[in-house]
Amino acid sequence: MTATTIMSTNVVTLKPDDTIADALQLMCKHTVHNLPVLDNDGTFLGLFSLRRLSRELLPKAAKLDESSLLMHINFMPDDTDELLKRLTKLGHKPVSSLLEKAGKLRLCHPDTTLPELLQLLFESPTSLPVVVVEGKKKKLAGMVSNWDVLTKLTVNLLGDKDTRPCTNAETNTPS
Repeated sequence: MTATTIMSTNVVTLKPDDTIADALQLMCKHTVHNLPVLDNDGTFLGLFSLRRLSRELLPKAAKLDESSLLMHINFMPDDTDELLKRLTKLGHKPVSSLLEKAGKLRLCHPDTTLPELLQLLFESPTSLPVVVVEGKKKKLAGMVSNWDVLTKLTVNLLGDKDTRPCTNAETNTPS
């Protein structure tokens, strides 16, 4: 099994000058947490993620120091109007201003093996998907998430049987 056989290829993408508000609408519409950002030639530039956006919505005091996120921030007001103001201000910015840092991303090629993919997913400090790129120009081929791996392994394990790996919330039994 390689990245080609596991990756999601129907990936919704963004352009660098798309706004954060546009990105959020796409994320809601397609129920995704991460959107790759591509230039006009399809070259991968970075990843826009809900994780990164959530950090930006924190009050400035919580972002002064990376370790400050571990402190208790209960003293900060829980004001939805203030949060809405921050989100509105961010919404007008281009997604290129809020991409995941390169050091947090994991890239691979279509022929990357399953054990290598598992290692990349395990090494990801933030549970971001592995971005599959082709060639020196890093053309986006797809993305591999933990969910993609689980689904593919379940299909191979169960064959033609019902392959949905989730449980049915209504009956609390395997679907």
